[in-house]
Amino acid sequence: MPVQVVTESDTGLGGSLGTQLGIWVIPHYVNHRGRSYSDLELDRREFLAWLEKGEEIATAHPTVQDLTTAFTDAGKDGDPVLYVPISSQYSKTYALARSLREQLPGLRIKVFDSQRAAGGHAMVALEAARLARAGRSIEEIISLLTEEDECIDEIMVIDSLRQLAREGRTRNAEKALGSIITVKLLVAHREGLSTPIGKVRTNQQALDQIVAKIKQALAKCKGTDLRVLVEYGADEEWAKHVIDRLTREFSPRKTWKVWASPSTTLHIGAHGWSVAWVIVHE
Repeated sequence: MPVQVVTESDTGLGGSLGTQLGIWVIPHYVNHRGRSYSDLELDRREFLAWLEKGEEIATAHPTVQDLTTAFTDAGKDGDPVLYVPISSQYSKTYALARSLREQLPGLRIKVFDSQRAAGGHAMVALEAARLARAGRSIEEIISLLTEEDECIDEIMVIDSLRQLAREGRTRNAEKALGSIITVKLLVAHREGLSTPIGKVRTNQQALDQIVAKIKQALAKCKGTDLRVLVEYGADEEWAKHVIDRLTREFSPRKTWKVWASPSTTLHIGAHGWSVAWVIVHE
């Protein structure tokens, strides 16, 4: 029985890519002016307009009902279900899913903490789905994801840190703020939390640093099978430029370009973007 992979919409996989790869995607929620919207259904242009105006917006994690429905649908034919949630440091869904397993005894559910969010989270889910399509058992997938952990990474380029700092999701955010108007912050995931790793003035400088980081990762992981995911907010043309540069530099096996989810865009800013990657050894 094939393993069914379930993940969350902060990955940006709620569109055609997730459907194409057979990944079940659970929504996050965006709260605005007293209303709650699934970020799988929220109009993107409307959301970006709220963000650009600086309107008050908040996010919420998936509900118990969302998890129950997804697990039941994914496992209805007796297939094992692998749930890859956003980092347990960011959300309660990891803990909720683990407790929910006892309430769904007819389903075989395993929960693997991605230790990441946004594009990095997406890359873990994509790798899990690839292994599932290759016929790996749920135990083998978990073991391989654990082994590959140091070869899965992401760098986010934060357009505005105000919302991220206010929510306390970045270590030492105040120290990293600098001149927030003129500086873009580079953020990586370390031990399940977003951690500032540098500051630059331009997107091009950020891309140069990302290229250097990927080169270091390829040397460290001793692999050549590189897969890359680029997420973007309002600037699709820049995302295309990023894909072109990475293709010229590395000739990756796979490249994906997806909209950052509303819940992710809220934290990185309308003009924020990210590059996530995995180096596969198989």
